Amino acid sequence: MSADWLNGKAAIVGIGHTAYGKRGEFAERGTYSLVIEAVLKACEDAGISPKEIDGWSSYSNDPNQGGMLSAMLGCDRLRFTAMGWGGGGGAMGGAYMYAAMAVATGQADVVCIVRGATMPGNARFGGMGRPGDGPPHGMISPGNSFALAARRHMALFGTTEDHFGEITINARRNAHNNPFARFRDEITMEDHHNSQMICEPLRKMDFCMESDFGTAVIITSMDRAKDLKQEPVSLLSMAMGGPPRWGDAWFGQAASDSSGMGSPVGGHISDDLDYVSGGYRTLAVDLYNKAGIGPDDVDVALLYDHFTPMVIMAIEDFQFCKKGEGGPFVAEGNIRREGKIPVNTHGGNLAEVYAHGMTHVIEGVRQIRGVAANQIDGAEVALIAAGASMAPTGAILLGKA
Repeated sequence: MSADWLNGKAAIVGIGHTAYGKRGEFAERGTYSLVIEAVLKACEDAGISPKEIDGWSSYSNDPNQGGMLSAMLGCDRLRFTAMGWGGGGGAMGGAYMYAAMAVATGQADVVCIVRGATMPGNARFGGMGRPGDGPPHGMISPGNSFALAARRHMALFGTTEDHFGEITINARRNAHNNPFARFRDEITMEDHHNSQMICEPLRKMDFCMESDFGTAVIITSMDRAKDLKQEPVSLLSMAMGGPPRWGDAWFGQAASDSSGMGSPVGGHISDDLDYVSGGYRTLAVDLYNKAGIGPDDVDVALLYDHFTPMVIMAIEDFQFCKKGEGGPFVAEGNIRREGKIPVNTHGGNLAEVYAHGMTHVIEGVRQIRGVAANQIDGAEVALIAAGASMAPTGAILLGKA
């Protein structure tokens, strides 16, 4: 497929979300109620009727099924549904790619990407068991796994806890101006270092929160978008995937798979430089090439920040600095609003809400529209990175139509 299959053919026209709650706050409502609220708000934002939605897309086994959403909203017809493989927010890029493909090829006219979650008080994303070789060695949660990658980055490149702290400080600083954010109090480096050590070298403030939420983003063709309420935000480029064996190396998937027969790919065997990355190295090249631009053309970066070291690794993967220089890069203030490449201007997973990457897209749309709480002057290109997790991950470039 040619590199221009997407550029100029699909656009984001509507965004919507619920209030953001702490873990379990909206458990009695259930996810369908949250998602429906978000969809209705996205439709209002776009200036369309919910009945016009004829396609749905989501990721990571989201429980809100397209057929049920269509029935609840009284949609005129259902023409397309898609679900992306992957863990956490890793497959988010795929959900947007499927939606854009459907619109660009005429399989659907209006596709809504949804994601919603709520958890009772006794449930934890971070407490999920992991199959394979990991549990006997303490690898029982994502935090354990990402801590090892962080430690390896420190050993190879001299990255420090101060560098991790700068990611959280920046997130809280940006969230301070965001009326939707859950954690709006600014912090100091001392606050970061005084937070509880969870999985060395990661402290409590290196971890994202757990949240209840509903989110929705509406995509349609560029021709249709031009007649709607908002200025369309163009989907310039998308890419998904990951380097060989990337992701498996964190979670030790060698011993078993869903069949119980054992996985053919060994865990913890990955190229060293890919192991200490967000998995974006290969897809970053595709992303930029498809759009015909480079890292210097990006005005704002919305990088998945479930753990602070992964932001540093993503900065390197997307070529905002050289490999191994991410720590000093952030320490110099380059990711702040006044810096070389403003990062997570909404506060991200660390400070706004943990919505599995959906609010990174929503913030990207607001930046291109020029209405963000921390608006970057002249922002015309926004990069969104999906989660560093089990492959595939993904990335999106948004721009002015």
